Amino acid sequence: MQGYSSVAHAPAMLEMFGVPYVGHDPMSAAMLDAKHVFKRQVRASGLPTADFIVWHPSHNARDPARDPQFIAAFGETARGPFIVKPVSGRASLHVHCVEDASGLRDYCESIFEVTKNQILIERYLPGREFCVAVAGNVVSRGRELERLPEPFVFSPLERVLDADEKIFTSMDVKPITGERARALDPVTDADLIRRLRSIGRDVYQRLGLETLIRLDLRMDANGDLFILEANPKPDLKAPTGAVTNLLCIGLEAEGMDYDDLILSLLADRIDILLAQGRGAADPLRALI
Repeated sequence: MQGYSSVAHAPAMLEMFGVPYVGHDPMSAAMLDAKHVFKRQVRASGLPTADFIVWHPSHNARDPARDPQFIAAFGETARGPFIVKPVSGRASLHVHCVEDASGLRDYCESIFEVTKNQILIERYLPGREFCVAVAGNVVSRGRELERLPEPFVFSPLERVLDADEKIFTSMDVKPITGERARALDPVTDADLIRRLRSIGRDVYQRLGLETLIRLDLRMDANGDLFILEANPKPDLKAPTGAVTNLLCIGLEAEGMDYDDLILSLLADRIDILLAQGRGAADPLRALI
């Protein structure tokens, strides 16, 4: 269970309304959930992300294409396409691909009417789309725990776009199935997997994260990878039948199953609490 706590910076076993949880500390959760803040942190850390600006009708020109920030980010002759989306939210809701800069104003104003919040405008990347998960370095394989020398990066996969899709449709509309996502092949996709793992580790370490995230990435026309966003609360429902979640698609290649994943998350947070002596131990002691 993820969420906020009255404890400002306790990164291990916390409580939310009296219920123990093992999510991110409040500062990290807020940073990851705010897409524009995350992208600024990524860029400041020297990591690749698509060019972007943040638009608000009170702070920017009503027509985003005429705003000095837009021109500085994309150039005076930028034609698009662009991705327009809320700075917070989930499941690809209110996310639009806008073909030309002349259409940005209408989309931004329509999203603002719903969210009353800032709007993220970023350059559309036309290449393939990928996900990779990153967690702490204590991992369960076959119910046996091991401590890795670096963050655990797993389930590198490609999100398969339909012919008419420019952005991945929400799982609320199209459930995640084997046709919607595929695990990358360790032989034919070896270089791609290496690059995804490297970016995943860099994000986790440079941003000081301490528990599970899922990174969404996309290629540009040259095949270079760019970070789209991070999900600090990825779907962790147990797979059932043909429906799964993005984190579980690559678990078998790691010698793990769903129960190993859940045990890994719990064991890693306990390790931070007990072995590294950080965080408040009261909730754990109460459970014991």
